[in-house]
Amino acid sequence: MTPGATGITLQDRYRGALLGLAAGEALGAPAEFLTAEQIVEKYGVITDMLGGGVYDAAPGEVTDATEMMLCLAESLADHGGFEPEDVIERYSAWFASHPRYVSLTVRSALICYRSGTHWDVASRRAFEILGGPTADNGSLTRCAPVGLLYSGDAQARHELSLRESTLTHFDRLAGWSCAAFNDLLTAALHGDLAAEIPAIAGTFREEDKRVSAMLRDTPYAEVEEVVSSSFVLDTLQAALWSVLHAADFEHAVTLAVNMGNDATAVGAVTGALAGACYGESGIPERWLDLLPVRDRTRAVADRLADSAAPG
Repeated sequence: MTPGATGITLQDRYRGALLGLAAGEALGAPAEFLTAEQIVEKYGVITDMLGGGVYDAAPGEVTDATEMMLCLAESLADHGGFEPEDVIERYSAWFASHPRYVSLTVRSALICYRSGTHWDVASRRAFEILGGPTADNGSLTRCAPVGLLYSGDAQARHELSLRESTLTHFDRLAGWSCAAFNDLLTAALHGDLAAEIPAIAGTFREEDKRVSAMLRDTPYAEVEEVVSSSFVLDTLQAALWSVLHAADFEHAVTLAVNMGNDATAVGAVTGALAGACYGESGIPERWLDLLPVRDRTRAVADRLADSAAPG
């Protein structure tokens, strides 16, 4: 299991990560909230941008994962680093535009913020209101720009992955999962994804054993053990497993979205990781041609590549 392509530039991989996220989310639209069996019954195997589904999306249309990712990426590029007040202001403006879909955790945190709660405690207030865990995959689906900008600075990457997640997700498991993903993303950028998994798992042994155990187990998991759901560890595991067991970008994302359930989220996370492995050049052109955000996404990926900390 050595996913990735050789002979592609780092810029191509940066573009691939963000365009892959958008493509994976859009591909998953018709499968959202369906079981794998229901997908087979309705579509056979999804391999093209069909649109439709619960969001009645147009083919290639993206929703919250890509939209929030672009808010974060453009803030990082504009400021040359993470400015939390600017990021949450961009999320708030996006929320005010009445997007097609906003997860309950994100919605609650942004309502608290827009109601006057300080940005630094909005997710905690939302957690108190919801009265339960907030370790869903919302922050995971958008966090890739942090990994790209801080690919050369492991300490900053961990700290800021956690910090960015807490803008909407109070549960630290969501944040640690973002940090783990961004470590995996960095390994993928350098063509070392499979080889680096044990070392990445080791860095989370003290912080969160659940993340560490999942990373160690995923390369050897059987398909029946992999679940697509809104729980952050399920999404991260399904994405990593799909990339490790695929022959190329298209294979990885197709595996992921046809698991169903939270198909747009797992498609986005898988697409980001696979895109870092295979680059923009590895994403099917027939998918890229349908993405309305293609030019915007490519432009901000280039800006992050130009500004990234060396490493």
